[in-house]
Amino acid sequence: MQLKERVVIKIDSVAFGGDGVGRVDNFVVFVPFAAPGDKLEIEIIQRKKKFARGRILKIIEPSGERVTPICRYYERCGGCCYQHINYETQLAIKRKQVADAFEKIGGIAAPPVCEPIPSPRSYHYRGKAKMHAVEFKLGFMDVSGAKVVNIERCEIVVETINGKISALRKDKVSLPGRAGEYAIWSGQAAAAGENELIIREVRGKTFFVPREGFFQANLYLTEKLVEEVCRLTAARKVETLIDAYCGSGLFSVFLSPYAENIFGIDYDAASVACGRMNAEKAGVKNVNFYAGDVEDILSREFSPRKNKPDMVLLDPPRIGCSVSVLRLLARLLPRRIIYISCNPATQARDVRFLLGQGYRLISLVPLDMFPQTQHIEVIGVLDAVGET
Repeated sequence: MQLKERVVIKIDSVAFGGDGVGRVDNFVVFVPFAAPGDKLEIEIIQRKKKFARGRILKIIEPSGERVTPICRYYERCGGCCYQHINYETQLAIKRKQVADAFEKIGGIAAPPVCEPIPSPRSYHYRGKAKMHAVEFKLGFMDVSGAKVVNIERCEIVVETINGKISALRKDKVSLPGRAGEYAIWSGQAAAAGENELIIREVRGKTFFVPREGFFQANLYLTEKLVEEVCRLTAARKVETLIDAYCGSGLFSVFLSPYAENIFGIDYDAASVACGRMNAEKAGVKNVNFYAGDVEDILSREFSPRKNKPDMVLLDPPRIGCSVSVLRLLARLLPRRIIYISCNPATQARDVRFLLGQGYRLISLVPLDMFPQTQHIEVIGVLDAVGET
């Protein structure tokens, strides 16, 4: 195959990242916005030693899994990649991608991946949009990641965010005139100005979150995520629990009935301050928060003889945990580690390390916190060898 060559291809599967995968003369070709079962005419736009990339010229025979995208910016905006695939198939694709990651990166044969927990809403579910403002344009990066697609509305955010987008576009004085990210949250803020706090309600409890802080984006599946983590914690008696990368204390607050003592750790001091407020507001007395680097605080405050944890909850950024943090956990050897991640690749890498340090993988529970996109949240459960 040569550049700009036109070929016919049948799409067999969808790779992690969202591209359809097919073969031409046994040579792998990745095709964006293809669905499994599609028969396509494509143009080769990139050729590498082991694979090629193509773009769709014509859908010869559409897959039975195809649906009509509802977003006017779809295939230009880089935010979504699955709107052309029905939701049930999206879930099946993501489950396979999690299994593939743990097989190929984690080195685990037949990983214990459960059926994904679907989002109650497959559109209009996000409570936060991180947009880009450039020269009074507001939008998301395009599929190439090179420029901003100027948008009027987004179909995966809740309507209050679309209302704020519309207001910002009308009142350009409020829109940043210089390039940068611009976070738009749903709902009302608890305070205005530099120290603005966002309000979130989960299972009847109120949480304050810094405007630049982190909170689960799916407003309709966060409660189920919390319920699953509580269920996995309640299975055994816990004296000391570490909530690493705790953010504003969402899990710490809800796990308080299941542990004698909880220690929340996060590098972001503003989020930790909110965590303390949230725990106090919820009447929680057994949670202590630390602001600082997770590695530093683990090494300073915890040891096999001091505050040895029975359980550790990990919810790191997409890059996963550092090897030094994983080594500290292996030294502490908690009986159970619950590892939450929105990146199965780095999660599988970290789990592989822990499996070599005296742990076994019990289960992987995917939750589709991000319908229409390539992302999937996964709760991994690891027990120390010998635990039952």
